[in-house]
Amino acid sequence: MTFAHPLLLWGCLGALIPLLVHLFDRRRPRPHPFGAIAFVLKSQKRTASRLRLRRLLLYTLRTLILLAVPIALARPELSQKGAVTAGLGPMATVIVLDDSLSMRWRDTRGLSGQTLFEHAKTEAKAAARELMPEEPATALVCGAAPAPPAPLSFDRARMLQLLDDAQPTWEAADSSRCLELAARALEDSPLPGKRIVLVSDFTATSLRTEAPLPTVAGLKGERIRPEVVLRDAAAGLDALPNHALLDVKVEPAPQVDPKAFQFTFTARNFSDEAMKDVELQLKVDGRVVSKGFFDLPPHGTGQKALTHRFEGGPVAVVEGVLAPDALTEDDTRTVVLPVPRELTALVVNGAPSPQKFRDEAFFVEAALQAGGSPVRAVVRDADAAFREDFSSYDVIFLLNVEAPRGDVAQRLKAFVESGHGLFISMGDRVEPDAWNQAMGAVLPRRLKLYKTAVEPGSSDVGARSARLSQVMAEHPVLLPFTGRAREGLMSARFSRYMLLEPGAEGGQVLGTLDDGAPALVAMRRGRGQVLLFTSTVDRDWSDFSIRTSFLPLMQRIAAWLSGALEEREELKVTVGDTATLQTQLPLSEVDLLGPEGLELKLRKQPDGALSAGPLPAPGAWLAKSEGQVLPALSFAVSVDAAESDLTRLKPDELKAFFGDDAVKGGSSSTESKAPIWTWLIVAAVLAFFLEGLLLKR
Repeated sequence: MTFAHPLLLWGCLGALIPLLVHLFDRRRPRPHPFGAIAFVLKSQKRTASRLRLRRLLLYTLRTLILLAVPIALARPELSQKGAVTAGLGPMATVIVLDDSLSMRWRDTRGLSGQTLFEHAKTEAKAAARELMPEEPATALVCGAAPAPPAPLSFDRARMLQLLDDAQPTWEAADSSRCLELAARALEDSPLPGKRIVLVSDFTATSLRTEAPLPTVAGLKGERIRPEVVLRDAAAGLDALPNHALLDVKVEPAPQVDPKAFQFTFTARNFSDEAMKDVELQLKVDGRVVSKGFFDLPPHGTGQKALTHRFEGGPVAVVEGVLAPDALTEDDTRTVVLPVPRELTALVVNGAPSPQKFRDEAFFVEAALQAGGSPVRAVVRDADAAFREDFSSYDVIFLLNVEAPRGDVAQRLKAFVESGHGLFISMGDRVEPDAWNQAMGAVLPRRLKLYKTAVEPGSSDVGARSARLSQVMAEHPVLLPFTGRAREGLMSARFSRYMLLEPGAEGGQVLGTLDDGAPALVAMRRGRGQVLLFTSTVDRDWSDFSIRTSFLPLMQRIAAWLSGALEEREELKVTVGDTATLQTQLPLSEVDLLGPEGLELKLRKQPDGALSAGPLPAPGAWLAKSEGQVLPALSFAVSVDAAESDLTRLKPDELKAFFGDDAVKGGSSSTESKAPIWTWLIVAAVLAFFLEGLLLKR
């Protein structure tokens, strides 16, 4: 029994009034002998018993009136929850329990600190216990890829254990598929009655209302819809307020520092009320490094950009964390970021000069050694450089160098094919035939001959020089050169440059001059990259080295050739997906280490790609091989943003979907309530009427 206004039950103390009046009104009579009254006393003995009965009835009626009025004002109701409805005899039953991400929502006000899933488990187990002993039943935990339930049985203990062991997932549940599986399980029962009990939060994403309801075969083979009982895990709450981080965009921030990145987070408010000053924390490897605040309008979005400079490597786990709400699982977005490391470059100076501004490597060395550069350059002449151990460098710059002899050429080829980078620029010491013979297996295209657009130093050099006309702006090397930065690149003048053979392979042309001749050509050789610049990097054949774009371009070329620039597209993976990773590394076995100690193996596919999944939890998944973290194969997993929308389906929508004849108990549950306060009012009025009749006599 429940009471709408339990405090009014204090009025029941008024029922003591008739008793108190009776006790205080009693007076002990004094005996006075009087002979004439003896006849009256004899008559009184005959009616005394009748008078006592009348007084007792009056006392009972008055007490009933004083009890009925306050209890009726408290509005008591007799309620009973149950999956069992008024069916025609025993019914085969399947209990479907929603375990989606939205069921992790927690409301301390309405559910005593429980999550929706904890409350749903209680509801599902209660529905199982309320079944009649002769009703076969089974349970189905409904997830994104549900499996068929166990056969119908009378083993309640096993079914209760299944429900008790169920845990919420990080995915959206396919309730329509679960209803279909439940209907198939019901067809195995010979009982005419079929029932599905669906325990869910009934959010807008929990049901595909465009899919038809499943049917089962009747006794005569006809298709009938089973009875559907809905039990609401949200206990009838009208709204489930929530905010979430939906996305994060990562961009280099060279304006801050070469090792700095900008993280732009997108948040959404799924509630009817505006949210002010919602805190956003930027965490790097679990440490808070920056904070920001969101102002989110009702059902609106907002963006906040935070910047951080990274120190170590090889990877950093970056998290954006919103101030926690009732559904904390969608308040975090994770990024696994390869951290830029210090690069070492061997700059081979093919034409040294005591005058710095005439030295072949002067401008390249100045660009690579500039403040904030990620490159540490070592400059050597050709003889000294070719005696170096190439494996200690990430990238080699060959600046106007004569064709290497055979053993050096083989070492350079092995250097590139092992995964390093090689930059080659032209000059008067580069003889095409000698280079083609020595380095033809490495060059992106074979060299042809020099072309002079205008003699260097001529008075009309500015008007007749060649210029860049087209560049591949989407290439990682040229990506930052937009706006004014692009103007500094395109305004460079070239008086002389090398023409290239078309070649079968061709290479990737990153920039062309106004006559169509390639200026920058790249090609992968083995696991490494080669970039060919068809002019000089000093002032001899062009003025490119004094343009504003030269310094950042040289730094990006060094980073790209050494593999420090991230070339792969950001991997967008949600919980439940299978991640597919492309790599050219000769790896035998790779482990994926996830949050909370989870571990998976990367499987090699026939096309050479690596895959893992389905991925069970959000967060950072780090790839390791032989104890080393592999940045190119590490990634982050996010939750499905659709599950953050906790908009509730209205009772009318549920009725329109399930039908009035199929739904038992409405959208909240199968709770039946019988108000008894009206009968108390009727009893009080009747007692008052009977009291009046007794007083008249």
